[in-house]
Amino acid sequence: MKWLIFIIVIFVAQVAHAGCYADYKAKQENPLKLHYGIMKLGDGKCSASATEETVAARLLPHGWILLNLVTVFREPPTLQQKENAGENFLRY
Repeated sequence: MKWLIFIIVIFVAQVAHAGCYADYKAKQENPLKLHYGIMKLGDGKCSASATEETVAARLLPHGWILLNLVTVFREPPTLQQKENAGENFLRY
């Protein structure tokens, strides 16, 4: 019984510190390229203003310009979100 309680406590702790995710749209120019992606961020970066700066800063060295931050969320991305992001799921 103690092991069961221990496992539940560990699981709850992991879920509570699962992180923060942001889905976004970005572009490159000459030639124009667009992409949708999902990025995992640290727990402290889950406000919209902090997230927008972080996402833009991560994309810029790779030649991408942030167009807009779609959403910021704490729960893990759904299968549909993963499929929509394709190769840009947790890429940056």
